[in-house]
Amino acid sequence: MRPTSNSPSTALILSHPGHELRVLGWLKTARPLVLILTDGSGHTTQPRIELSCQLIEGAGGRLGSLCGNFTDQQFYQAILDQDLDFFTQLRTQICETLQEQQIALVVGDSIEGYNPSHDLCRSLIDSAVHDLQQTSGRTVHNYEFPLVDSPSAWSDRDRAWCHALSQTEQAWKLAQIRDYARKVGDTLLEEVEEMLAQFGDEILGEEWFSPSISGHELNHFEETPPFYERHGARQVSAGYYDRAIEFRQHMLPLISALGRDDRA
Repeated sequence: MRPTSNSPSTALILSHPGHELRVLGWLKTARPLVLILTDGSGHTTQPRIELSCQLIEGAGGRLGSLCGNFTDQQFYQAILDQDLDFFTQLRTQICETLQEQQIALVVGDSIEGYNPSHDLCRSLIDSAVHDLQQTSGRTVHNYEFPLVDSPSAWSDRDRAWCHALSQTEQAWKLAQIRDYARKVGDTLLEEVEEMLAQFGDEILGEEWFSPSISGHELNHFEETPPFYERHGARQVSAGYYDRAIEFRQHMLPLISALGRDDRA
């Protein structure tokens, strides 16, 4: 089963508001139930969850009860505190929502080592889907999509699938992204313009998905610290945070406890 059509049994699960921009063409076609873990406030006090809610509903998506329930600070603090109860309760909430809505296909963030919330979101999705399949006895298809670099980098993945946009759809998506970025400003606006300068507008014409396999990327982080460790150290130096999240000390224990340590 691929994430190809409008179905009430499809869900999109994101760690941050704004991630819907990466798969906006598919979202408009599939009209999934959307769950968003955090409010997108980062180290500031300005959440962007309402902006994403307006965009998602305008594109035909359905918002679930889990919609920016936590600030980024709360999420990061739970990681630093190794608050397993926080994450197991969140996994249970995701699992119960998928069961109540009779979801048969889930799409969500992937593990890329870019942001700890992205990576834990994927672990939570995998764990919730596993639990749901065990308790319900039914198959739930589980897909992920890239949040970093060009989506076409995933084109050679096993069973990867591309949602191709028409020129009209691509123009609409570009307009939505630029409008969103202008309203948020700061880093997001810079990232959007840098992405378009590097890859061109055509990067928006393909949205790639693959079955969830990014848990296998954990092996890579044993040898090469993920980006968020280096970025976290800079954020600590800038005074935004007291401590930086590290893979070995903070992330791996939680991922393992959730049962999603796929290193082999």
